[in-house]
Amino acid sequence: MKTIVALTIALTFFAALLCQRAEAQNLRRIFRRDTIVIPEDIIFEVMQDEIEAEKKIAEEQMQKQLDITTVAIMGQPEVEAETMYRFMLTRNPDFEREIAEAFYEIGKKYGIRGDIALCQSALETGWFKFTGGTAVTPDQHNYCGLGVTKLGLKGHSFPTVRQGVTAQIQHLYAYACKDPLPFGEAIIDPRFKLVSRGIAPTWQGLSNRWAANPRYAERILQLFEQMKTFEDNLISDEKR
Repeated sequence: MKTIVALTIALTFFAALLCQRAEAQNLRRIFRRDTIVIPEDIIFEVMQDEIEAEKKIAEEQMQKQLDITTVAIMGQPEVEAETMYRFMLTRNPDFEREIAEAFYEIGKKYGIRGDIALCQSALETGWFKFTGGTAVTPDQHNYCGLGVTKLGLKGHSFPTVRQGVTAQIQHLYAYACKDPLPFGEAIIDPRFKLVSRGIAPTWQGLSNRWAANPRYAERILQLFEQMKTFEDNLISDEKR
């Protein structure tokens, strides 16, 4: 009886082993017969698609950088004075309308982007709250740190809002071009003659010049993008 049981077990094991070998052989035959061979032209096409996709991403990234480096300091404003004012109110409820109007009007007189210049001042003054370590105080009407060339210096002061804005616009004008001042305008910027005229026609050129920060222009233009988005939202709301 024991011999029969042992023989049955042995036969069962042997049969299972044969089945495994047969299955493995079948799989090998299937793999040899059914392996997909992709033609080279299809592989090349797929690779080209990936290359083009990567190229497009790289171009978009380059274009974003290019957009920053080619935004001119000179030009007409894209954002109206009222929108400039209302945008600033979102971050500073005490912001004065007179300041936005001065940047818009004086900027247009000099051919300087007053809407972006206001964003520069927002960065320099902490949204005109003059907190967070800004060197100047509200009564100075110095909205861009003119004369603050090192820690501890208070910088220049101007008697009115319009004179303070004019000094900043003139300083930008000195960086942006070599042209004389608009007819009838007198130099108010105390540092106008210290600038190498026309050395920075784009906002990017102010990085590591106006401020010792390689991302200075980028931060200004990021604020301006927020301002334009705010304007778009205002227009959408008004159309509803």
